[in-house]
Amino acid sequence: MDNRVYTERKILAGVLLGGPLAGGYFLWRDFKALDKPTHAIVAAIGTLIVTIATFSLLFLLPDTQRLPNIVFPAIQIGLALGVIKGFLADAIDAHVQAERPVFGWGNTILVAILFLVVTLIPIGGLAFAMPNLFDATTSKNYGHLKHEIQFDRANISELEVDQIAGALSSGGFFDEGQQKTVDAAKAGNRYVIMIYCNETIRTDPEALQPFIQLRNDVQKSFPANTIVLDLVIGTPDNLFKRLE
Repeated sequence: MDNRVYTERKILAGVLLGGPLAGGYFLWRDFKALDKPTHAIVAAIGTLIVTIATFSLLFLLPDTQRLPNIVFPAIQIGLALGVIKGFLADAIDAHVQAERPVFGWGNTILVAILFLVVTLIPIGGLAFAMPNLFDATTSKNYGHLKHEIQFDRANISELEVDQIAGALSSGGFFDEGQQKTVDAAKAGNRYVIMIYCNETIRTDPEALQPFIQLRNDVQKSFPANTIVLDLVIGTPDNLFKRLE
């Protein structure tokens, strides 16, 4: 039987490169080599749970997409380090001190890359088969006319969108006369509200004034933020005027 082990540094580097499945393999392999079969089974089961939990959070809870990219790798490394310190560190040290064989860096990196590919293949398949699966764009409706705000849940929170809707209602834009749709986004400390206009705004000098007043009214509800109104004609890429 191959009784080589992965050292602590190699396991942590493998987790960082290859993700939770790679980390689970490294831990499982060490437990097997160090004659801890029960721990090896627990490590394999725990790896599946962590992997499923990680991707479930990313796909089912959109707010997690706003977290820094380092959060999930840091959690996985922390879990692996906890297992190593709690169950493997002394046995690995004794193994190394006895000059027994260990896996090299080449093997560690190759295994990590293989598990990274194994992890990414189903994700890529889902993205290809269901292109909207990872789309965090959604919308909310307000008032009797169901005025609509479209937004990206990975960019701006639902609470902030509700506050914008309240300000648009207070400013008279979300009224009882005609249903309206806007896009809302956050850029640093600024809230950008995209309003769809018709061609009249190009030719009528007076058509711009209500939007200037609206921006000023909405701004009063956000003293700590800058309100930007993007007036577009027809499509989001056809920007006519930015008010800020």
